[in-house]
Amino acid sequence: MDPTDAARPQRWDLARRAAYLSSVRLFRELPASTVTEIARRAQPRSLRDGEFVFLAGQSAESVSLLVEGRIKVIRETEDGREVILRLIQPGEIFGGAGIWYEPVYPASAVAIGPGVILRMSTADWIALLRDEPEVALALLRELAARLREAEARIAELQTERAERRIARALLRLASKTGVPTEAGVEIGLPLSRQDLAEFTGTTLSTASRTLSAWDRAGLIQAGRERVVLLQPQALRALAADAPQLEGARE
Repeated sequence: MDPTDAARPQRWDLARRAAYLSSVRLFRELPASTVTEIARRAQPRSLRDGEFVFLAGQSAESVSLLVEGRIKVIRETEDGREVILRLIQPGEIFGGAGIWYEPVYPASAVAIGPGVILRMSTADWIALLRDEPEVALALLRELAARLREAEARIAELQTERAERRIARALLRLASKTGVPTEAGVEIGLPLSRQDLAEFTGTTLSTASRTLSAWDRAGLIQAGRERVVLLQPQALRALAADAPQLEGARE
């Protein structure tokens, strides 16, 4: 293990965990004493690039909050393709199946680069939701937003052309992680063509051809694991009613 990875959890002592949790939307309205108790129960764990937080089918014994890095939640389709269901950003919880009394995780979660999570047992989370109505209401709002996003993703995967799905995915990623630059808006996490294919439920060759076509057309800059949106408005038009570019059909 990289010594840097080993040192990460040590930097997340109780005081730092409490300070971070107090800034997270789910917890910011809670009394300081309650946040400190949550921080005491939420233990840090370092992650290496590509390391699984949990696997689909494993017992759903804990809930995680991401504090450093990025996480992708994935599921394998019947034909063996890996589809990214959700990208987790710092400050977001994931792996909450046990809260809803599901015995196992329905999908897998894997680190994109090194990172740190705070893990708390499902039993502690259930007690927190029972004792703190504000957290329960905030969690319901978060889940409602995720449900709407999931329903939109399912509709896209079932009914929309690959090009349109890719345009929408790039715009969503830019809205969540985008960093303004002189050229445009850079997606703020490493994004390989394989990652994009998985996230949009398409093939690697289709994702590669589409990005290359948009790069040539001046809509984006597509490098190795780096995408900059040069013309977001043009991508929004493609996402709304995408005409087919050569090589982007599926």
